[in-house]
Amino acid sequence: MRFCPHDSSMLYPQEDKRNRNLQYACRLCRYTELAPDQPLIYRFDLKKEVGNILHTVPSAVSDDPTLARSQNANCTNCGHNEAVFFMSDTTQSDSLALIFVCCNCDHKWVN
Repeated sequence: MRFCPHDSSMLYPQEDKRNRNLQYACRLCRYTELAPDQPLIYRFDLKKEVGNILHTVPSAVSDDPTLARSQNANCTNCGHNEAVFFMSDTTQSDSLALIFVCCNCDHKWVN
């Protein structure tokens, strides 16, 4: 947190639109100072954590007639083109993964 050297008010981040810089400004006396190099305002990391999910998918899922099937999915293990697929939650509560299971060799992968 930064404070104004003139009136001890809190400095708020704002954009210097002319120079395209981030600066801190006092709302009372209009004092401004440049933010330090590389300021981080907000960061959102989006990670796919699906490695553990594949271990929980049973091999017999390829025999399930209720699952969607794709004739264009090429298995990297055996080269077969038919696979069942479904959506599954990842370890993060706000993301989903599309999981494929080969109908020939039961190889599992995420697309």
